This record gives sequence, structure tokens and C-alpha cells, in this order.
Amino acid sequence: MTHRPTAPIGSFETTPHEPSLVEDSTLVCECGSERANKHGTYGRHPRGHSPVRVQRYRCRICGGTFSPSLSYIKDDYQYPDEVRRLVRVVNAFTDASLERLQDICTVHFGVRPSDEQIRNWITEDTGEIVANDLPTYSGIYTYDEQYLRIDGKRAYRLLLYDDLMGAPVAEQVVDGCEKATVREFLTTALENKPVFVVTTDGRSDYAEIVEDDLGAFHHRCHYHFLKNGEKKLRNEVFRSVRYSNAEKLHATIVWSEFKSVFAAPSYPAAFRRFEAVLDKIEHLPPAVRTYVEEVMENFDKFAIHLRDEWVPSTSNNAERYFSHTKSTQVKRRFRTHEGVQSFLKTQMTVRTVKHGYISREASLARMRELFPDIEMEAVIPLLTETKKRYLWSRDLEAG
Repeated sequence: MTHRPTAPIGSFETTPHEPSLVEDSTLVCECGSERANKHGTYGRHPRGHSPVRVQRYRCRICGGTFSPSLSYIKDDYQYPDEVRRLVRVVNAFTDASLERLQDICTVHFGVRPSDEQIRNWITEDTGEIVANDLPTYSGIYTYDEQYLRIDGKRAYRLLLYDDLMGAPVAEQVVDGCEKATVREFLTTALENKPVFVVTTDGRSDYAEIVEDDLGAFHHRCHYHFLKNGEKKLRNEVFRSVRYSNAEKLHATIVWSEFKSVFAAPSYPAAFRRFEAVLDKIEHLPPAVRTYVEEVMENFDKFAIHLRDEWVPSTSNNAERYFSHTKSTQVKRRFRTHEGVQSFLKTQMTVRTVKHGYISREASLARMRELFPDIEMEAVIPLLTETKKRYLWSRDLEAG
């Protein structure tokens, strides 16, 4: 006896094999007629399942032909739904390479789709900008960018993040990060959306784009600002022979007091601390004094988070999003901008569902973009504790 290849025991298969001949005499033609004759059969060979014969019918009214579908595979597809579904799940929640996705299919289903086939399953057309679809936008955003390589070439990942909604607004992968490119990305991503404050790192171009092109308040991330200042202090003061130990000690003390300005519990307290620092900068090395003077020229640009509790003090939300979406794997897995952006779209959806402050209904709708048959009972365990508390508070408000 010849044994037909089937999926291994313990696979993710959820439906029994169809009988050797698949027929359904209750089918109705597209014209609405129930009158039809049998019109031969044809074979289907779904990967991982036994081959079957499918009955074809011819309508006695319009002459059209039709046949029943198999319960576990779409018409004209080679691979069952369960294979494609598992590939999309693993791709969405892990860093598996295309080869590892092939290995998983081999172990669970006894089939090995080509890397091109898997790429087609997990890739979708996103357009130049990968845009999220949030029910509302807070107007409080963080912009950041990340260097990466695609097929060995330098590229940049641009990100706009809604700090209060806890979800990305838009992403784009570009070859260069010139001022015009950043301006086009931000103005396009924020078109017809409220914009009040945008937090960025210290690149000089950002202030003009945010204030002039977006008409918003530009807030500097104090983490990057202080990090760059400490680098200057270390390289140009501590390692220099131009300054005495007493001068280096003085610079260290003043810099420590300067850092405490940004950690103040309130805006008035920060202002008082900063005034105390200004009394001591006369004999500071230029490398340190420049940073203090920059804050002096526009104190609110660095301290708006102390006036408005909704404004984040740093760009950490964007940094965490980069780290959670495994940027290092993006470089390794894809060779095209389209592949990277499709991956980012998937990660954007998952992140929005797990972390974003959107309703249960919206969360389920977003997850069904990836997995059409998923139910809310399967989504709830994916949510962060913060997201669950948010939904609980919504339930209380609704009574």
C-alpha cells in the first residue's frame, strides 16, 4: 500500500482531510439556479494534505461551471490556510529569518515553501510612508531616526510616535536623511492632524521644521542634550592639559548642578536651579559654557515637560519602539525597501494592539488585519498590563 504524505502528528492542522472525492449537490450557481449537472472532476494537490478529486458542476440555465471549495485551503492556492497563518504569526512575534520560517513549516506540516513564497505571504504594499490608523491623535509627538543597512547600503528609518496614544503614527525608510526628506516626512505624516509639541534630539534642522513648517512647539530631548555635553566635558576638559585640576573640578560641580535642572520636580524649581548655575559659569571652559548658554537662550525649549505633564522629557518612547521592533533583524532579513516597510507595518500593528490606548473593538479590528479569524479572547493575553488597566478604566467610565 502506498501512503500519501500528510502533516506530521502534533502539527497545527485543525481540520480533517477531505474525502477522496469532494462534492456538494446543494451548491447554487452564481446566476441563482439550483439546477446543475455533474461535469467531470479535477484533481487538487494541497501541500501537506492527501490529493483529492473535486466534482465540477455545469449550470443547466446559464452554462457556467462551479465546484465546491475545500474547507482548509483557498481556491487556487497550493498551501493550506494553517501554513500561511503560522508563517504570519511567527513573523509578527519573533525575529525568525526566512530560512527559519521554512524550517518551522517543514517540522510542523511536512512542507517547505520557497523563500519567495514566504516573502509574498508576509509582504504587503505599504506605499512610501507606512502610516498607522489611530482613532485619534494627541498632538504630542516624538520624532526620531535610526541608521540601518539594506542589502549592504546605508539607509535611515524615520519614525513619528504619538506619546499619549502609545503608538507610532508613521514610519518611512529612506536612502538619505537630509533636511528636505525629514520635512516631507513630517508634514505628510501630520497632514490634517493636531500638532502641539514635537520632541526631537539635538539636530539643528529640527527646530525650523517643527516651528516653521508644522507651527508647533519644538521640545529638545534633554537626555541626548546632556549626553552630548558630557562627551564634550570628557574629551575637551578632562583629557586636556590646558585646565588645572581645580578648573576640572569646578566644571564637574557646575555640570552636576546643571544636570539637576532637568530633574527638578517643577518648573519654578528648575528655573531657580538654573539661575544658581548661571552665577557660576563665568570661569567655565567654553565646551561646558556653550551648553549652559544654549539653555539660557531658550529655557522653555528644554523644560516644557515641567510645565505640561503630558510632554515627555526625552525621546525614550521612540527609542523603546525601535528596540522592541528589533531593528538589527530588519537589516539581516530584507534586501529591499519594500520588504523592510512591510515588516514595519506588521510591527506597527502589533505594537498598536499591545500598547496603544485604543478600545477593545479597535484593537480587535487592527489585529484582524493580520489574522482575520482571531477573536478578542486570543488578543487579551497579548496586551500589556498598562493597556489592560486603560481598558479597565474605560469600562468604569462607561458604567
